[in-house]
Amino acid sequence: TSLSPEDLLEPARKWLEAIEKDTDEQDRLKKVALEVVRVFKRDEIKDAKAVTEVVNLAPVLSKDTLQDLLREFYMGIDHSGLLNIHQLEGIAQLIQGRGPGYLDADDLVKILGLLSTRLQDTHHQSTNHMHQLTLAVSHVLDAMADTNVTDLDREKLHEPLSNYLGELKKSPDPYLVYQAAYAYQALLCVPDDETLWQASMRRTGKVIRGVSGLVSAVKGVDLSKFMEGLQDIQKGLAGISKVAEIVSTAYNDVTALAQSGQGFLDSLKEGFSFERKRDWYSALRVADALIQNGELATFRELVCNAPCRLDPAFQWGVCQRLGEIASNPMWDTDTRQDAIAFLGEIYRNDDVWGRHVSVKKLVLNILMQLSTSSGTTLQIHATVAGKLLKELETVEDDKKQSLYRACRENGPIFYPTRTIKTEIGSPSLLDRVQNRSDVEGNMRLLRKQRIKERGNAVYIPPQAKSSLQAADDTRFPLMENVMEFIDSNQTVFLILGDSGAGKSTFSRELELELWQSYKAKTGRIP
Repeated sequence: TSLSPEDLLEPARKWLEAIEKDTDEQDRLKKVALEVVRVFKRDEIKDAKAVTEVVNLAPVLSKDTLQDLLREFYMGIDHSGLLNIHQLEGIAQLIQGRGPGYLDADDLVKILGLLSTRLQDTHHQSTNHMHQLTLAVSHVLDAMADTNVTDLDREKLHEPLSNYLGELKKSPDPYLVYQAAYAYQALLCVPDDETLWQASMRRTGKVIRGVSGLVSAVKGVDLSKFMEGLQDIQKGLAGISKVAEIVSTAYNDVTALAQSGQGFLDSLKEGFSFERKRDWYSALRVADALIQNGELATFRELVCNAPCRLDPAFQWGVCQRLGEIASNPMWDTDTRQDAIAFLGEIYRNDDVWGRHVSVKKLVLNILMQLSTSSGTTLQIHATVAGKLLKELETVEDDKKQSLYRACRENGPIFYPTRTIKTEIGSPSLLDRVQNRSDVEGNMRLLRKQRIKERGNAVYIPPQAKSSLQAADDTRFPLMENVMEFIDSNQTVFLILGDSGAGKSTFSRELELELWQSYKAKTGRIP
């Protein structure tokens, strides 16, 4: 995500301003980043946290180092008998985190060939693997479209992948159907027969070459002319979204959710067209570029005014991106809460967003995922999402309430997202480069020691008063008040009492409570 200096906290902004003036420090940091990559490559076992840490360096790596890291991930996937999900996520996120100028066409073609082979060799019952592989293929195809890669080997690569993605249309999993449709649309933009596409885009008044032009020119794009360009794509490529015809996805026509199941999926697949280029893919690619550049107001304008705004495939992509913004700690709190509110708006406002069951279910699923998220960076947003879910339960529509209850009973469906994770290991790769001690390892030893010293002592929860002079009938549970204080912004809680009243016993019990609830990286050190 690209943020301006104004979006940063003051200490971070001052540090960035100082770094921009200090070329020696810039060189030092580049060398540190290179050393982190070298440490990562030396490790035989590359877990999810190590992959996360090195992938987050993508925006600052040189082209040579980035290609070296891509090769490392490539070999990790190619040489593993069993699919290495962490390496797969790494290569997808590395491509996602860098612009077209850093990615060579030959590298992308080789990566696509590898992922295509692994995808076609994956057993259909391995739903999670198919999700991950299809998502990774989508990232590579997006990058290839951005880089204007052409002349794919039709017999060995393009046609087999095209046929396989078409086969995924038969999947009973709507999430996989959507991702396959998205990848197929990206694949249609990669071959060398794009003259009609480019001709339609030139009608916007800007000479824009394919998707890559849309992405590179997005900061200065005239949104109204881009909307006209989408309409031209619809007309020129016979890709008009026949939303009005997809009546079976409207929940007001469904008498019972059980009866709507197959009809809903069939119409969903019809909306996710595999046969021709659709305007929703172009709109989502520009949406990605706007999000990447932090232009969220323009992103909302695009979503609300695009000619394809009622297409279920476009709405799926929009909801997916809103969920990723809400779960990504790189965005500020207000932005993440606005994304959650936007999801609620799409669910509630049928007059504006239509009545697609698939989209309503997706919104509920995203909110359920967010509401069950853990960790300090997600705690506030889990609460906001949970509150919104309760509000949506009372929407005044019997059939929508039936849909809501069915989704809640089934629980959230967890599927791979395109968000680059932020949690790193301890010791981190950077800690090892800088020879820092293993803080979390020491914390685990201390926790074990202190809990052992505490033993099985008898503990009677003490009562307390607000002051020594307060009446006895004003007593309250001390532990509850102390826990409320710890969760507040207050800084001092003074406990007074006579000798032998139990202050030390209470302090040891409090320490035990804090150790038992302590979580690495996110919790307070007791």
